[in-house]
Amino acid sequence: MKKEENNKELSNSLVETISNSDLTIIGKDIIEIGVDKILSEGLLKEIPVINIATGFWKTGIAIRDFRFVSKLLYFLNESSNLSLKQRAKLIEKLEDNNYQAEAGEKLISIIDNLETKSKAKILGKTICLFGNEVITKEEFWRITFVIEKLPLVDFYAIKNWKDTDLNKVEHVRKHLYMSVGIGWFVLNTSSTGFLWSERLCEIISENLIK
Repeated sequence: MKKEENNKELSNSLVETISNSDLTIIGKDIIEIGVDKILSEGLLKEIPVINIATGFWKTGIAIRDFRFVSKLLYFLNESSNLSLKQRAKLIEKLEDNNYQAEAGEKLISIIDNLETKSKAKILGKTICLFGNEVITKEEFWRITFVIEKLPLVDFYAIKNWKDTDLNKVEHVRKHLYMSVGIGWFVLNTSSTGFLWSERLCEIISENLIK
């Protein structure tokens, strides 16, 4: 029960952070200081989710480890490219209808599961795409699923999807793509074989991969 309460507190504070906080104070210089120093010295305490994380750390109640806070910082730093007004509007959109009260929890879970800080930066870029109305809410959640589940090397390989026949992609990678919705199998009178999910591939290759 305590773990659920902590997760709820974190998710609520993340929503508050995205909606109301000045994220420009994070910056690359702060991130490079190191998570241990940020937590022990109470740096960035103005940011609600970091303040909550620091409180958990000081009382010995684990956020899983420093890696979580590090990924969180990279995500928030990238998200700072949106204005405060855009971020407040973004949260409203993510939390309507069936997503009400779930957006923060889902984002915390995704960030916790990311394998690298690089993925956290990509997730931050994705939320910026949504905030700038480049992608829909449904596309946002689909792409976050891809980021979370797909190994980074396979994610970066999507950059060249237009020049790649999915039928000829190495077997394991092809089926990884199928499992996250980047590819699909067609069997009808006009076409048979593996095809790319073009819209998702375009979003990823044109906006999320340098």
